[in-house]
Amino acid sequence: MTAAVIPNTPLSSPLAQEYAAIAAGAHAEGPRGTVRFAVSTADPTEGKGDLFVALGLARALRAEGWGVAMWPLERWGEEVPADTAVVVSMIESFVPGYVPAGTALVAWVRNWTAKWAALPYLDEFDAVWTSSGIARDAVAAQYDGPVEVVPIGVDLDLFTDERPRGAGTTAAATAPERTDRAVTTVNFWGVRRRVQDVLAEVAPPEPIVWFAANVDHVEATAGVELRPAVSYFALPEVYRAAGFVVDDVIAPAAEYGTLNSRLYEALASGALPVTDCALGLDELGLSDVPVFDDAASLERVLAMPRAERTALTARLRAVVVERHSFRARAEQVGPVLDAAVAIASGRSGERNAFLRWATAQREVLRQAEHDRDVHLAGVQDINRRLVASEQQVGAYDTARRRAEAERDQIAARFAGLTRSPEYRLLHGVGLMARRVRR
Repeated sequence: MTAAVIPNTPLSSPLAQEYAAIAAGAHAEGPRGTVRFAVSTADPTEGKGDLFVALGLARALRAEGWGVAMWPLERWGEEVPADTAVVVSMIESFVPGYVPAGTALVAWVRNWTAKWAALPYLDEFDAVWTSSGIARDAVAAQYDGPVEVVPIGVDLDLFTDERPRGAGTTAAATAPERTDRAVTTVNFWGVRRRVQDVLAEVAPPEPIVWFAANVDHVEATAGVELRPAVSYFALPEVYRAAGFVVDDVIAPAAEYGTLNSRLYEALASGALPVTDCALGLDELGLSDVPVFDDAASLERVLAMPRAERTALTARLRAVVVERHSFRARAEQVGPVLDAAVAIASGRSGERNAFLRWATAQREVLRQAEHDRDVHLAGVQDINRRLVASEQQVGAYDTARRRAEAERDQIAARFAGLTRSPEYRLLHGVGLMARRVRR
């Protein structure tokens, strides 16, 4: 792999520290009230997409006067603080029974649209945001409140095509030049991705560099160079050094055209994304993003002349900068949040008893799943140690049997030697010689 696609962005950068501070709850207070995001985790090192989307919008909302904080999965069984103005749910499995009645509820349907639309408590939300018009229509058929298209976006302070400058250095000296190579940052979470079948057959001039979570469980192929996943804050450097970024949209998102952050982040960093989902691109003003459906079509895109690629990327990047920053999203949703807060201000007390019961049951289920996972992890660890022990015992037994076989062979040869006429003659001569010396 060329050095040009090795990330070197420092994780201790001021921007990374700001993200970490928001995740840790250091900016929960603001003059317009507190917005808490229900997320899978508040730990940026886990690399969860819902968290980074929440943090990106949270950072932009903070600039608009909101206090912002995360409400991670392990706290979903607790009462949400009463001073919370809004809870934005990023995940359909969040049951809002412990959210005060006077706190506004917003659902951000980024993917898994069908699951969101089928929620029996969807009407508890004061507003719903969806990532595409198709998703909006699907949710609106099941929900009587306001539904607005709010796609995910990109932090233009983090994802930029400008080279970072170090103290006393020039931009050119601190970062590698862009290459014609393709990278992908599609993660593997245990379910096979559609793009894997394509990458198994692709044969570009240079292998596609794949930075993947759980890379040890991804099969190696000739057209791919596997690398471990990199930090979110190293992604801009990966994209700035690449010509193309191969994207993959999971089936539940592709069905509704709810597209990935990778699309915006690659373009903001000056790399051309190549995706396997055309649905939803036109709505975003990105209909010219190349689309592939097999190895041959991906290879054709990767063969695009540099001048053509550069011009197309610049045109698409301008759309992202103008329309799809988290700053633009914060400006868009500000009035929606204000309206939701106004609606919720007329309520008091707790959510209805059934929803609180459902939340309690969800927490019991979550804890049971956690205990199961811990148990399975323990069983798997024991099995690994047993296998290792059996391997060690097997190696010991093999070595012992070999030693015993060598011993028996030596003993057999010795026994045969002592019974031979030659040995008896020599032995007798030796005895006579000892008597003479005496």
